[in-house]
Order: sequence, then structure tokens, then C-alpha cells
Amino acid sequence: MEQIIELGNAQLVEQGATGLSVRGIARGLGMVSSAIYRYVGSRDELLTLLISDAYADLADTVDAAVATAEAGTGGDPRARFLALGDAMCAWAITHPERWTLLYGTPVRDYSAPADTTNADGTRVMQVVLRIAADAAEQGDDGARVAPGEADLAPEVIALLESHLAEFGVETTPATEFAALTVWSSLVGVISAHVFGQLGADAAAIGERILDAQIRMLAELITRC
Repeated sequence: MEQIIELGNAQLVEQGATGLSVRGIARGLGMVSSAIYRYVGSRDELLTLLISDAYADLADTVDAAVATAEAGTGGDPRARFLALGDAMCAWAITHPERWTLLYGTPVRDYSAPADTTNADGTRVMQVVLRIAADAAEQGDDGARVAPGEADLAPEVIALLESHLAEFGVETTPATEFAALTVWSSLVGVISAHVFGQLGADAAAIGERILDAQIRMLAELITRC
């Protein structure tokens, strides 16, 4: 299975998600095409394997960076978020095809199974939420930018509360909403860089732009 994932990631680099081929992986392994289907039954199963692997690798990278920042700063929320953002950026720049698979245009006629991909797919979001919860607990109420619960629709609050129970993080729906907004913004600014959406001039200094954007988001999350 490790070899299948390795060859699948190589196909991603060479051809993109639309060029994934189970038969091509069989050739790479030196086996007949019928034999590979004992391990991967279809292109969709291969996609799911690669998505789960990418989510896990990204989350492991983020966890290691945040743990190092936490040990070095005594758990400072801003330092932890900066480490998280920098780790996500570095991973995306190193693995643009895998980032595209996770956060780019959805693959046509494919829907990732939640029971397989959600556990690793939500790990980074959970770390962002814990950072926001810690910042809210330590922060000054007067400096917060998170919306009050009165500003959120009841169905939004109900959804947020269900996620808080699922993630096991003790904080308010308003703080979770702010964390979700910061996380979405982080994915957005990284994607804008990876996909060249800001144009050639910005791409030339893209990492400096990203650095400033991550620090702006760090200021927001510490005021959740």
C-alpha cells in the first residue's frame, strides 16, 4: 500500500488528479493489472487513499511545528498559530499537487467519503480551534473581534455546538466561528499563492506576502 501511495503521488506530480491510473500503478509495481485491484478497486479508491495520506502528512507536519513552538514559548497562542501557518505554507509550496488535491478544484464525479477522510482532514482545524480557545481564555474581552452569539443565526450556533462536542474543545460557538474564519482565510491565502491567483508580480514576492498575511491572521486569532 505504501508503494501504491508513492506511485499515486508521483502520478499526481506528472499528470494531476485527472491523470491518475490504477493500471499505471500496476505497471509501476511490475504486476498485471488484475492483481492491483486486490489492493485498490478503482480510481476513486486511489483518490481516497491519496487524499487521506495528504491530510495525515499535512496534519503531522503542523502538529510537529506547533509542538515545538509550544515547548519554546510556554504555549503562547500567537506563536503556535505562526508555527502552524508557516508549516502549512511550507508543506503547500513543497507539495503543490497534493495541496491542489485537498483544496483545489474538486475532481469531477468524485466525492471523498467522510468516514475515511474526515478524521485526518479536520486535524489542522482542531488545532486552530484549540489555539483560538486558549487565546479567548487568556485574552481581554474588550479586545476581541469574534462576533457575539447574538450575531449568529440559531442554526449556525447549533452546528457549531455539535462540532465543539465532536472535537472535545471547551469554548464558545462565537470563538469557534472566529477560528473557522481564520482557518478558511489561511487556506485561502495559501491557495492564492500556490495557484498563482494574485498574478505574476505578486508571485515573485509571494512568500513575503504570505508571511505578512499569516501574521495578520495571527493577530486576529489571538483576539478571538
